[in-house]
Amino acid sequence: MIFPSPITGKSPQISKKAFIAENATIIGDVIIEAGANIWYGAVLRGDECTIRVGKNTSIQENVTLHSQPGTECIVRDNIVVGHHAMIHGPCDIGSGSLIGINAVVLQGTTVGKGAIVAASATARKEIPSLTLVMGTPAKPKRELGEDHLENAIQAATDYVERGQKFIEAGRSQKGSEHYFKENL
Repeated sequence: MIFPSPITGKSPQISKKAFIAENATIIGDVIIEAGANIWYGAVLRGDECTIRVGKNTSIQENVTLHSQPGTECIVRDNIVVGHHAMIHGPCDIGSGSLIGINAVVLQGTTVGKGAIVAASATARKEIPSLTLVMGTPAKPKRELGEDHLENAIQAATDYVERGQKFIEAGRSQKGSEHYFKENL
């Protein structure tokens, strides 16, 4: 379901080139850019905050995005957020990052460009660019090469293509067209 925030009255803004699964929930001040794909069971709750999902970013099954009132949860371009992950802002997830399955990103966290938050890790504070972090709390385990960023962008692109196939098959959420914006 997609609807305006009952608290602020703000409505989602969705690119017509984004895939929104039939049972994804998108509430309030949520901006979804071209090529983004929001999969089954995901919840993006911008009832008192702003959530921004960048170009070609994949929000996979049962992911939750939310933020404290009056703040932003920013998930930039070419990111894959794995199944069951929780991202609670205010936070900023850098382009080309991977948030692993069941990972948690807590308020006040900045994830650098191309970083990996491993499966089931809990990230807090600043995660450097091109760094793999693991554990609870997440700690740096190793630096990643520039080739990782190319692989991350390709992984995000693969999900864009999958999302487009779902759109072509008529599996995008009915009514999402009411929230389409041309400039996204």
